[in-house]
Amino acid sequence: MKLTPSAKRIMDVAMVEFGKNGYNLASTNQIYPLAGVSKGAIFKIFSSKANLFYELFQKALHDMVNELEAQSFHNIPDVYERMVGAIFWKVAYAQQHPFETAVMFEAITSPPDEIKSKIATHMSDLTKLSIKVFFEDISMDKMKEEYTKEEVLKNIEISLAGLQAQYLNRPIDLAYLDSIRDESIKYMKTVLRGMEK
Repeated sequence: MKLTPSAKRIMDVAMVEFGKNGYNLASTNQIYPLAGVSKGAIFKIFSSKANLFYELFQKALHDMVNELEAQSFHNIPDVYERMVGAIFWKVAYAQQHPFETAVMFEAITSPPDEIKSKIATHMSDLTKLSIKVFFEDISMDKMKEEYTKEEVLKNIEISLAGLQAQYLNRPIDLAYLDSIRDESIKYMKTVLRGMEK
């Protein structure tokens, strides 16, 4: 969506409103006066509260992905240390961008029904990006011949989803991530070694 100055002001104010209060408690009555627009302008531009939330999610995700891609994780030769570095980077990013992070987290964990399928598409794309950042350059020399690279990457994707389900379903900070670091790396090593010759 190409943003007009009014749409940008609405999104700037709405990011704070949704980030602080969550989707259900966020109010367009709080947004429009601070954005300097009429209440009708919000619905004219975004058509619904859910679509406004979706645009906020897209912007927050786009900004985070751009910063993630600018990092030099491929300079870290050990794939497990690369993963850990990215996790710590994400926590630092979340602390610097609390409202954007809150919007992304809510969109991922409990999106409004009207935008669930759109959010799911983005999550699939984000998972593929994560695999690309961490594992695309994985050497197949050590892998059993029965596995194609696509199968190796798919198994890694499933394993990462398992780690997320196990460990990232609670409030996250650097101390918590440090406490699960060794166990997470050991798990990923176990998965990969199961596919190695």
